[in-house]
Amino acid sequence: MSLLAEFEVSSPDLTLGPTLESVPSLDVELERQYALEPDQPILFCWIRFSDETDVDRMLEQDRTIAQFSQLERTGGRDLYRLKRSRAEQTKVIESYRRWVSLGAELLTGQTMDGRWEFEMRFPDRDSFTEYHEFLERHGVEFDLQRIFDGERRRDTETILTRSQREALTLANEYGFFSVPREATLSDIAGALDISDQAVSERIRRGQARLIEEYLV
Repeated sequence: MSLLAEFEVSSPDLTLGPTLESVPSLDVELERQYALEPDQPILFCWIRFSDETDVDRMLEQDRTIAQFSQLERTGGRDLYRLKRSRAEQTKVIESYRRWVSLGAELLTGQTMDGRWEFEMRFPDRDSFTEYHEFLERHGVEFDLQRIFDGERRRDTETILTRSQREALTLANEYGFFSVPREATLSDIAGALDISDQAVSERIRRGQARLIEEYLV
């Protein structure tokens, strides 16, 4: 039976690691990923950033990125095509090649507070354990959020990430969803000790996942 895992990872040797270390508030959402060359996967990422952030300059200086191009701008965010650098040239961790070889599937990927949050499906527990050990051997900070069998995917407890559930729960307790509204994003962000943008993204993504699960 397949296994689903949600986890957070952080390392300067992961794709976009140097950029995320430099600007932890950068909001990146992975749309899709593929590879014409196994050691240089292509990523299509939506990147949201403040007006003061020079994303192109950061990507030029990011040793994990070999090439990049901006494809689209809409809704306050930009779609970028990123080609990862070769591992032997930049010491970037070949995580893509590893999970593909294990038969895993990347379901979602996004950043939060300078860390990648991934949801992945593995063929079994052994393949997940092998991938986890691979990351640990390369010094990747790994924080497992949830792990469950594929058949439990639609369990209410598994729909939201821990950070999304925390933000939505606190927003509800503070009256953020009340009419009239009894709290602001800044109130919720202050309670969680994160930025207004970060809490806004957690609430937005959490609401989107609930809508997709129960209404779509």
